[in-house]
Amino acid sequence: MPVAARMSQMFPIRAIGPSSCLVGRDRFTAVFETVPINFGLRSKKDQDRLVRAYTAFLNGLRFPVEILVRSDYVRIDDYLGDLKEHEEDIEPHLRPSLGDYIEFIRATASLQHLVRRRFFILLSWQGADSRTRPLRRGEVLWDEAEMELERRRDQISAGLKPLGIRIKMLEREDLFRFLYASLGGGQSLPRGTSWVWQS
Repeated sequence: MPVAARMSQMFPIRAIGPSSCLVGRDRFTAVFETVPINFGLRSKKDQDRLVRAYTAFLNGLRFPVEILVRSDYVRIDDYLGDLKEHEEDIEPHLRPSLGDYIEFIRATASLQHLVRRRFFILLSWQGADSRTRPLRRGEVLWDEAEMELERRRDQISAGLKPLGIRIKMLEREDLFRFLYASLGGGQSLPRGTSWVWQS
């Protein structure tokens, strides 16, 4: 079965917007990628503190949150280029070791496949609309959904910031790439894919 057909059965996307998508008739979903922390390198005391803070964060939520962990095979040149490009995002005390790490990754990749784990947060908001046709951006329910998802994003961001975890909303091409890869389409998008608003 083609990927598009699988996508439509498992995740009935009616429209994809700049930062969210309409699923079914009136459920809006935004996807955020997290920048994780190096939990395994922390002291036992620091790990215990992080676990308590994360538990408090989860218990304080008043809306549903989906957490997705995805493992992707790493295309080594893309991965190392991305590391260099985002060097300023790496924790400051780890930056001096970046060159050694890159050489270690190159040597390891020559012996075996590398897998990168990526962490995503999916936030959804259910509207109330009885129409059967898809909504379009600029309509009242779209505006309401975008405001509510933004409010929830701010709450998630504020709750994770003390743990050192940052989130980034997937927009346009990244959102479509996430949906395509998550539903079996692979990491490379088909040629000729359009990022124009779909409805």
